[in-house]
Amino acid sequence: MLRKAGPDEPKKYHYHFKHMTTVGEPIEPEVWRWYYDTVGKREAVIVDTWWQTENGGFLCSTKPALDPMKPGSAGPGVPGIYPFILDEEGNEVTAGSGKAGNICIRNPWPGIIQTVWGDRERFVNQYYRKYCKDPNSKDWRDWPYFAADGAVLAADGYFRILGRVDDVINVAGHRLGTKEIESACLTVPEVAEAAVVPVVDEIKGRVPEVYVALQPGLQPSQEINDKILKAIETMIGKIARPKRIHIVPDMPKTRSGKLMRRVLAAISNNLATGDITTLANPDVVEKVREMVQGKELVALADGPEDLKRFGTVD
Repeated sequence: MLRKAGPDEPKKYHYHFKHMTTVGEPIEPEVWRWYYDTVGKREAVIVDTWWQTENGGFLCSTKPALDPMKPGSAGPGVPGIYPFILDEEGNEVTAGSGKAGNICIRNPWPGIIQTVWGDRERFVNQYYRKYCKDPNSKDWRDWPYFAADGAVLAADGYFRILGRVDDVINVAGHRLGTKEIESACLTVPEVAEAAVVPVVDEIKGRVPEVYVALQPGLQPSQEINDKILKAIETMIGKIARPKRIHIVPDMPKTRSGKLMRRVLAAISNNLATGDITTLANPDVVEKVREMVQGKELVALADGPEDLKRFGTVD
């Protein structure tokens, strides 16, 4: 959000920060470097924390003046927290392997929620069932906490969070992380924000579709479109080639600045966007919908029965 205000906007203000924090979503390495160089003026330490509301506190973070900073990486587990990564079969992914998996926590800790109000079974199913070794066990070692976030563990013990595991797109048997595709998009200088969502495809099952917002003053062009496509194919491979690239005026966001990817996914798949009244910019949703679907489709598709005519829902 800061970068979209203008790449040199922070230089207009005379401040000197000592400490800057980034929370809420994984920060892309390119954005991290801009944050450090331009906003922090290479003077402020950046703390990139990873945690969830349910956790009651940070799970991974560098400690200022003690741990080196690393662009796009949340860092090691904080004292008392022991994160590790498991694959879908429950095997531990070794540090430095370069393989992504599901980040989990080995041990209980004081801040974790105790249950879900009125639904104890949901609490177990959501956070502990996936990797439980023995459902009858009362030993905490048999119940690792499943955070539902994907991550990579580097050889130095730093965790790079990739986003929700729900955001992984299975393209013809290849698992693609949306955060990695977004990172590739953000290496294009003209791009300020990027979001990647899955779209139904008759042949491949799911394919990525890209939304980008440009730096202030720039207009969409085929040249920028081609740059984005080349960056994705170069950094990830042709398997990650998106179905379409949409250059939009703005992204739907919450008031705290989180990109609402579910809204974009709904638009791409011609589905209802759900409640958007709590967005910081709900008016942008209709603008994006018209760009993607066209005014004719928007006017005709008033409900599920209409959408069937377009082959978009079962």
